[in-house]
Amino acid sequence: MKVKPFSLSIPFNTNPPSDWKDTWDVQLYVKVEDEKDYGWGETLVAGSGIINSYLSIINDIVIPVLSKVELNEPTDVRTILEKILFSAGNCGVVSGAISAVEMALWGLKARKSNVELTRLIDGKVRDSIKVYASFPRFSKIDDVIIATRKSIERGFDLVKLHQSPSSVMDAVKAIRENYKEVKIAIDLNSPFDNLDKAKEFVDKVHKYEIEWVEEPLWPPNDYDLLSKLTEFSPIPIAAGENEYSLYGFKKLIESGITYLQPDIAKIGGVSKFLEILDLTSKHKVRVLPHDRPDASPLSLIYTLNLGLVRSQIEMVEYTIADFPNDLFYSLPKFKDGYVYPSENPEVIEENIEKYSYKNRLRILHFSDLESKLTRK
Repeated sequence: MKVKPFSLSIPFNTNPPSDWKDTWDVQLYVKVEDEKDYGWGETLVAGSGIINSYLSIINDIVIPVLSKVELNEPTDVRTILEKILFSAGNCGVVSGAISAVEMALWGLKARKSNVELTRLIDGKVRDSIKVYASFPRFSKIDDVIIATRKSIERGFDLVKLHQSPSSVMDAVKAIRENYKEVKIAIDLNSPFDNLDKAKEFVDKVHKYEIEWVEEPLWPPNDYDLLSKLTEFSPIPIAAGENEYSLYGFKKLIESGITYLQPDIAKIGGVSKFLEILDLTSKHKVRVLPHDRPDASPLSLIYTLNLGLVRSQIEMVEYTIADFPNDLFYSLPKFKDGYVYPSENPEVIEENIEKYSYKNRLRILHFSDLESKLTRK
């Protein structure tokens, strides 16, 4: 079995342009192939674009292991790699690198079996999945309003903001003044390092009828602190995009959050996602998968297909950027707030060089970093 990684920079262009235009153009694809069939997967390169960290896992461990070991089942490969790498910490970079390989193995297996990816996983319960418009960060409130108008015109009925703590209240207020009908969610990216600040925020923003507040606390895995906020908050709390283990997801569920947000390109792939969904079926928590809203559709297609086979998934995060039409044979089809995903993602390999990786410093100024890190 051959494993081949590809580093890409797919331009992240939105209208209006966002503050993250030059930070979300980093992607890592993986192709897994045997003698005649193949599959594609994707890692979400987090940590402000530390792509070489993920590549080292793939080049130093994954490729040598899979070239010698006869394993065909995606779950078995994921488990073996997790056991080999457990002392390196099975989260973040490790689980992200595994995600791409595991995903690609599902694609390979579907192609070898000549069946749809959904049938291979579980069988469809629906033909399309509802999505919401996930915004990047904008420097001007006017740009937030323009993005909201364009999203409503396209057919979205819910938008999620990634504005900084210093501007998010103004953005929410402006949206409500202009578009009373649209639903609003807020992703804070863990800005509040104490409970009182988080309580004050949810108390103030509550009057604007917010669907959920995402990752309000720092650190995001302080489950005890999160429990105290969920008990107080009049707004549903969401979390999970920075969680990796089944134990961690269980603790998040027990904290009382309303929405769980695993990311298939960070946690270990399809099989890990299915295990998390099995866990949620025993609780009241609802599932809104995280997907970084950049311009890469690869891991998103796998997430959307999971949404077709598992009813626990209510909505999926969706970008407002355009996908590259020359890089995929089939792209998701959006209509009236719902998406019909392609069945098995296939990258046009000869066109990857058009999106060659651009090496530069990429720091997302989340939380309080906007005031602590300034560009020279």
